[in-house]
Amino acid sequence: MNTTKTMFLQKWVTATLIVYPALLGILHPLIAHGFTGDHDKLLTTPQFIMHSVSIFTFVIVMAVTRNNLFEIAGKKKGFADIWPFLVFTPAVFWLGYYTLYVPFDILFMFLSIGIINAIQLRKFVKSPTRWIWQCILGYLLAAVAGILIGLGAYLRFYKNFHGLSRDFATWISISTPAAIVVAYYFRFILSKQIVINDRQDKILKDKSPYAAVA
Repeated sequence: MNTTKTMFLQKWVTATLIVYPALLGILHPLIAHGFTGDHDKLLTTPQFIMHSVSIFTFVIVMAVTRNNLFEIAGKKKGFADIWPFLVFTPAVFWLGYYTLYVPFDILFMFLSIGIINAIQLRKFVKSPTRWIWQCILGYLLAAVAGILIGLGAYLRFYKNFHGLSRDFATWISISTPAAIVVAYYFRFILSKQIVINDRQDKILKDKSPYAAVA
């Protein structure tokens, strides 16, 4: 495995393990519940807005991070690729919430991310057809891991917590297992699927600020 590919995979793991718990585990409770308080199934308008802002924040940071990571691998992605996350992901999140309720909002949100990545990144991999189902499966597994561990812990331990402590504990318990699955499942899949040839590897290394020193 060439050095650029190794660096890409390492940064994928590190970034994923930071972004998901930080944005979903910590920032989401602050934005969605910290300003407007607890809610029943029917949200007030301010609660709906703040939840949507939180989702927008998460998908923007996640998508920009993804684009930056793939740029390391020489696969250029533009800011225009982010708009499906801003439209599709919140839409299916609320569809799941208002039709089937929790945890289908979480499940649909992760599946939407998997579907968008499956489509947008297929041209960067060896086997696009295989990548599509591998990608969707990966985010399905992440959602299931987060739901089982996070909501299981909520029912067993956190249900009687009060205020933001309950939200922090629940969402950290959802986002952390999901992040671990996304990080390491895709580290394995991308190690097989992503292509960085020797010439591309040399070009990327030459662009490194440490190239002259080396």
